[in-house]
Amino acid sequence: MLLTNPLHDTMGMPDIDDDRFWWSLLIIGCLLSLIAIVSSDIGLDTHIRMNAANSEDGSLQWGHTRTVDPLASDPDYSKVIEPQLVAQSDSQFFTISTTVIFAVGLAISGFVNPFEKEDGKSVWSPRLPAILSIYPVFIYAIGRGYFEPIFATIMALSIGVIGILKVSKRSTQAILLLVSLSLVLYLKGIEMDTIFWFIIIGGVANNVGQFIDDKFSLDESKDSPLQQPFLMAVATFCSVAILLLVAGMAGMGGTLSAIRDYPLHFLFALFGSFLDVVIIFGLFGMVLWPFIIPMLNNLKQIRSYNVSLLASACAGLLAAIWIYVAVLWTYEAELWGAEWPDIMWIMGNNGRYISLLIIPLFALMAYTAKQFPEMPSLWSPKEKSKTLLLAIILVLPLTLLASLHGQTMWTDEAAEVLSDSMEDDQQFIFIHEPTLAMHWLYTIRSDLDLDGQRNITGHWRAPDSGWQDEVVNATQYPNRGDISSIQFIVVSPEIETTIPEGWEILQQGKAPLLNGGNLWTIWVKELPLPN
Repeated sequence: MLLTNPLHDTMGMPDIDDDRFWWSLLIIGCLLSLIAIVSSDIGLDTHIRMNAANSEDGSLQWGHTRTVDPLASDPDYSKVIEPQLVAQSDSQFFTISTTVIFAVGLAISGFVNPFEKEDGKSVWSPRLPAILSIYPVFIYAIGRGYFEPIFATIMALSIGVIGILKVSKRSTQAILLLVSLSLVLYLKGIEMDTIFWFIIIGGVANNVGQFIDDKFSLDESKDSPLQQPFLMAVATFCSVAILLLVAGMAGMGGTLSAIRDYPLHFLFALFGSFLDVVIIFGLFGMVLWPFIIPMLNNLKQIRSYNVSLLASACAGLLAAIWIYVAVLWTYEAELWGAEWPDIMWIMGNNGRYISLLIIPLFALMAYTAKQFPEMPSLWSPKEKSKTLLLAIILVLPLTLLASLHGQTMWTDEAAEVLSDSMEDDQQFIFIHEPTLAMHWLYTIRSDLDLDGQRNITGHWRAPDSGWQDEVVNATQYPNRGDISSIQFIVVSPEIETTIPEGWEILQQGKAPLLNGGNLWTIWVKELPLPN
């Protein structure tokens, strides 16, 4: 008698048509997320949020992360980080809250599928939750306390409500999408005025769209273009892209001005952003590539205003994220003086922003598969079964890497030395290359004086900023904090700089291998010899 594993087909390959395969994958993904929480320190962006949350007014007490002087910080030039989620928070708050909320998102995402019971009620499937659980972006974000899993859960709530409650009214679906996207913008720290106008413009656009659609419906000989999802998606993508490009070239929108100021770098970044956002983090990371062509081909045949609404939302957000990442790379490269194309490698994880669309995109696939049951999809891959299995196998090494390769720090040890050595109200200077320097400075504050009770101030200077003149001669420069009275100097690993006379080494330590494995040094001002 031939014995076979129920999770494998007769050829010895995993049987992806068996839900037990997907349950196993879901369990593996959840375990890897737990490993990420244990193995990873919180991320640099989380340190920024944590420092803001622990200040009285939500501001960054040691200065804005985007400094006016590209070589130095100024504590007087600060920024309020919104939203203020809690009055006091620590690293556990961000990682635990992200994990719990994401668990809710996993549960809701199971209702996103093309099936329903005979009585019309929704069916729960483990397939999409399994894909979400092994998505490297979410494991990466959970370990570092980033908000991407929370954003995905917010989108899952709106789409889940539409699917579970069978919401078919156009206005209700539009309101749910607008509310969910507005909440995401709020958590991203976008100003309330901008969110208000987003809601107004989105609401007006939807009402105009419904009015036009109703007019077309009166003439049965004409198809409403607003009921053609593929056409509306292309139109929305192009409209959003053109709008952002024009705004940037006109010098509007702050960071968007990088399009006008550095056009060649932006064009280069635009290509890199497409590869990073759409190809790597999108089609490959989301395991969408086996189904994208069949889905788009069948999407052209669907006639539905509601599906057009979802497709347009996905396309518009895709265009916005693609261009935003390119702008961000261009802006940060100039701010930090980073080399091209090194900045795209340093900031490559910005492609994770596309994770906002993972549930809407699979919802679009589910709607399309429901209309065209012969179409291969996640829930019924048909001839794409082996391709889907290959896609999962290819992404799993990255999932494992995201779980085991957590954020590592050397600044926690340096902060401990400073904490034991510094008195209240003292100051120190942090010598670091411009790239992410302020982010690393705030990792020190997290362990040194998070709540500000000790009134310790940290300053940042680039190695070639001429900081020695400020320390020795008390020279003052515009847009730089006063460092004439500092008592400690922290020199990052791999940094070569000249230390003025009158300073001695207090402590040296070795950074983790993933941070380069080189020595960091803390210098202290020599005390005068007693008489």
